[in-house]
Amino acid sequence: ESALEMVLSPGMTPAGVLMIPRRLRGMSDEQKDSLRQLEISPRALAIWERIAVRIEHHGGAAIAVDYGEEGPLGDTLVAIKDHQFCDPLRDPGSADLSAYVDFGAMRQVIESRVPSAGARFDGVECFGPVTQQAILMDLGIGSRLQALVDKCRTQEEADKLIVGCTRLVSGDDAPGDLSAT
Repeated sequence: ESALEMVLSPGMTPAGVLMIPRRLRGMSDEQKDSLRQLEISPRALAIWERIAVRIEHHGGAAIAVDYGEEGPLGDTLVAIKDHQFCDPLRDPGSADLSAYVDFGAMRQVIESRVPSAGARFDGVECFGPVTQQAILMDLGIGSRLQALVDKCRTQEEADKLIVGCTRLVSGDDAPGDLSAT
């Protein structure tokens, strides 16, 4: 049993005062009322703001691929040790920590910003998030699978590839599927 525990702040933190209203902006009242927890990553939002400015000034594109959802999200912090989920507060430093990405918050940064002064390009657009299945299909996983299967020496090798590919593109939105925006 861990001596550490998660606790609620006795009141609103300075970060909460700044970030919560920003994240709630654009949500329906029904969606806001249904929230019981809300994770916000100020650093991730700041990074996307800087990426948007860079694209406005220099052109280009960006893609984010990670585990996540459209959001808003809450209670996604997990620890992973030896390929198994475990208590994030047990034995700090012995496991990797991870949390889902709130792609909706990333979208909000892009869609709500005013283009920066001196921008050479007209704003930045956000496409996504898209599911793991959609991005892999758009990137040509079917053709790649066929090329790999054609090089297999045995049916067993081919079957393993097909099963693995099917698992990746099954369309099952179970936790663990990647998203991209």
